[in-house]
Amino acid sequence: MKFWTRKKNRTPNSRQGCCKISLTWLVSLTFVTIVTLCGGIVLYMSVLSNLKNTRSLIEKASIMSTEAINADVGAYMAPAFGSVHSIKVYAEEQSTPHAAILRAKQTFRGVMFGVNSVEGLVLTLPDGSNWGLRRDERSQDLASFSPDQTYFNFSEFQRMNSLATWDPFWGDYYLTGSEPFATVTSAITLRGETIAYVSAMISIKRIGTVLSRNSQDHVPQALDNEDVTRFILTGDLEVMAYSSPQNQLQEHNLFKDIKEFGDPILARLEESERQPFSPRAEKKGVSLHLVYLDDDIYVLVLQRNVAPDGEVYFVGEYQLANSRYDEFSRLINSVFAGIVIVFLSALVAVFFARRLSKPLKGIATQAEKFGALEFEHLTPLPKSHIHEVDQITSAMNAGASGLRAMSRYIPKSLYFQLMEMGIDRAAKAKEAELTILITDIVGFTSFSEHRSAGEIADLLNEHFKLLVSAVETHQGTVDKFMGDGMLAFWGAPHEQSDHAQRAIAAAQDMVAVIEAANKAMPENAFSVRIAIHTGRVVVGNVGAVERWNYTVVGDAVNVCSRLQNLRENKPASNGACVVLSGETVESAGQTDNLTCHGSFEVRGRKGKVEVWQLDPVQPDDHDFPDLMVRQ
Repeated sequence: MKFWTRKKNRTPNSRQGCCKISLTWLVSLTFVTIVTLCGGIVLYMSVLSNLKNTRSLIEKASIMSTEAINADVGAYMAPAFGSVHSIKVYAEEQSTPHAAILRAKQTFRGVMFGVNSVEGLVLTLPDGSNWGLRRDERSQDLASFSPDQTYFNFSEFQRMNSLATWDPFWGDYYLTGSEPFATVTSAITLRGETIAYVSAMISIKRIGTVLSRNSQDHVPQALDNEDVTRFILTGDLEVMAYSSPQNQLQEHNLFKDIKEFGDPILARLEESERQPFSPRAEKKGVSLHLVYLDDDIYVLVLQRNVAPDGEVYFVGEYQLANSRYDEFSRLINSVFAGIVIVFLSALVAVFFARRLSKPLKGIATQAEKFGALEFEHLTPLPKSHIHEVDQITSAMNAGASGLRAMSRYIPKSLYFQLMEMGIDRAAKAKEAELTILITDIVGFTSFSEHRSAGEIADLLNEHFKLLVSAVETHQGTVDKFMGDGMLAFWGAPHEQSDHAQRAIAAAQDMVAVIEAANKAMPENAFSVRIAIHTGRVVVGNVGAVERWNYTVVGDAVNVCSRLQNLRENKPASNGACVVLSGETVESAGQTDNLTCHGSFEVRGRKGKVEVWQLDPVQPDDHDFPDLMVRQ
């Protein structure tokens, strides 16, 4: 079997040495191409959809998990702030500094019993002395103690208070043996003078306990995993709180740099691969990182937060990438299976293409005659034992008969113009500026009421013959006949720079032939309205796949239809009147034998249309129906 053959010169106009691909290979390649494209598109859409869904699920889970951590930590911290503020308020209700300090000490015990997040309360005085109450782990009771002045210094609190924008304000983080803690402090003032500072001690160790709780109730079950490590980092990437089922790190490691803390995943955070996230996640400060450790991949979620006092901190979690990433391997297997199917389909296509190529040669010869529009030279194709081929031959025989008959109904002007320019290029729908002409017989319903159908058909045929002749004389295109009216246009398929002038000339010829026909047969005289408008329309093939119509559509056609109704009330009794739009007059570039009647609003269209009339017909103001509104 030859992949291609060199076609010999059979007609004077054929190109010598033109290479043609064989039908066998054409069918095979077409089928293989279609199968490959369809399979590839399906596989591509499947991969894209899975990637999008997985990324969306990870993004939502990441936002939920970090917000859950923030919510739990906030719920743990909020009572400490409230308790310090309440002590301040109770103390400032007193009239003297001594009474205020006494009242503050009296409230310490109640606050300690009511707020679990507070490990201790400290009162710092201007003279440098301080007094505190804290939980005693051995006796499970409250005990007084003397805080270290290094941590609770009145002058240092004054400096912090002057820089803070919130009250109570955060203090520093302190490491005291195995019990690191943070402080929340508020100033007690009387008559504008600070008499003491009250501070709540919050255990960092207990914040880690909060992180270890199962706070993932809001996370989709598909992404929930018990082996999750959660953490809180300072703005300098020091570990402030930590909870992990795999790494049982001691509390004394807190407030160390992530590279020195002892967690191998956190140590690789700065070198991790940051994955793209949506603007919604980026706006919330949430980022996704992939951390590689040996042969494992960890998914790390991090959210940047800013405390009310301006301090930056991070909350996050990480876990092993779970089985949802196995979808990629399944998609790869599907790709290989699709390639095998395509290959087998190609072999089957080649086999059947060779079987079909022989009887199709006669069909190809017949098709060449169709392409040359040699309908008179078409001969019936013989029947075939192959059912599908026999269907094709029967269809082509029927099509040949139909084309012979249908060719009589296609306007000759349109037929030859389309063939000359090429049907694909000329008939393709496009936007262009054309001049539209619409005619209508006034009172045709009452005219045909007392005449037979055959007589009406003969009169209309003779009438349209005169109009079509005028259109074709000026190289126009007859679009369609609409009952007793006709639609024609200039400027397509051939471009005509003077399309408006041609339309006006055709209308003048129509007036002349209509008046002549009315004088010849006064008993069958027609009164005709003619409207001409120039504007941009869509011209070309319009319709359904089963039936195309080379026509024009658009606002300009509607305006032209409205214009032809201008003489609806009192039309001319023995001739025709021609109404033109201002756009047509402007495009034609001349106003000879034309009279302007002003601008009018057209129903269903914004703006006004300037109306002209072809002389010698002169419309009166009262001749315009309600369709138009006088300016």
